[in-house]
Amino acid sequence: MAIKVKVIQTPKLGLLQRLYIPEIIRGLKTTLMHILRFNPVTVQYPEEVKELPPRYRGLHILPADDKGEIRCVACKLCEVACPTQAISIVAEPADDYGIERRPKVYNIDFMRCVFCGFCVEACPCDALRMGMKYELASYNRAGLIHTKEVFFDPNVKSRAPRDNANFLYEMGEGEILDEPEEVEKVKGLSGTYS
Repeated sequence: MAIKVKVIQTPKLGLLQRLYIPEIIRGLKTTLMHILRFNPVTVQYPEEVKELPPRYRGLHILPADDKGEIRCVACKLCEVACPTQAISIVAEPADDYGIERRPKVYNIDFMRCVFCGFCVEACPCDALRMGMKYELASYNRAGLIHTKEVFFDPNVKSRAPRDNANFLYEMGEGEILDEPEEVEKVKGLSGTYS
């Protein structure tokens, strides 16, 4: 089988085209127009802070529940959902009613994190969010591994139920229901509470 070769002839250029003078003049014109209509787009960072869009995905936050504690129940779904395996969780038993465990260790390695938000989407109890902070600089590698103490923000509150049993919140931390009226009330609860 023979290989077919197609020969392409280079176009013939005139004198001005060979000297590139029109293209140089066109480029100088563009540069001159930018100088005359100077409109800086650079943000002078330490003095000015760039306003970020509301859906920006920055450093992670662990929001607080109604009692001001970490909402995470160490289900490890965020660890499984992370495509770069940047999250590591070690669970310990919890003493709270309705919660079996909580994170003893919750670390995110920002040398690996790609800020995709899969961990936030995987969390069933709204225990992890993407924040608005973007300053991530560190002088060593250990400074880029953040622990739950760094992420936890007691000022950020979550209104979502801590687990799927909404009645734990609405019926006073899960008291035993004896009366049939109370059982019917629980069956009629919506997914939100006020």
